[in-house]
Amino acid sequence: MKAKIWTAILTALTLTVSSHAELQGSKDYEPGKADTSNWGALLGISGGNSLIARDGTIFANLRIGIVLNPYISVGAYFSSILSDVKNPKVRLPQMIDYHAYGVFAEPVVYRNGMFSISLPVSIGGGSVNFMNKGDEDGFKSEDAFFTSDFSAQFNFRATKLLEVSIGGGYRLFAGIEENNLKNKDFRSPFGELRFTFKE
Repeated sequence: MKAKIWTAILTALTLTVSSHAELQGSKDYEPGKADTSNWGALLGISGGNSLIARDGTIFANLRIGIVLNPYISVGAYFSSILSDVKNPKVRLPQMIDYHAYGVFAEPVVYRNGMFSISLPVSIGGGSVNFMNKGDEDGFKSEDAFFTSDFSAQFNFRATKLLEVSIGGGYRLFAGIEENNLKNKDFRSPFGELRFTFKE
């Protein structure tokens, strides 16, 4: 199911790029000059690694928002982990998963030409899911949580439409208390690679 969802997202992004992309050399794109005329839309995908239950975990995010001006963006996000995470605190083998939804704000604190540094923050909530080994019914939602994160991103505007970012930060959780898991089992530093399409 996850593979189908992310395949659909990537297909939509590919169509967006092919229909709207304008390369660096186009007439109305000047590298190093920020567009201050009006606000625009953004669509972003990202992925990275964190340590949930001290297990290497691959996560992915989808962001949709508004670029209010060259120095602030706001919007909503969806986040999920893509790799299986083992729960070491139960007697029988068990896997854990989570999904989160929320809002974000991303101020840009430094800009020089096509390069910029931003400090995104987000807050949201979601559910932790558990699945026993051999259970064919799949993951079952058993616990809800609040989450927030803050990070630093180093951004490069590759084209008028595409911005590539690399960075990392720290993710906090509150409200996790099922299956011997606690908030500290999910709190983790993370690294992230992002692709953001801005218009």
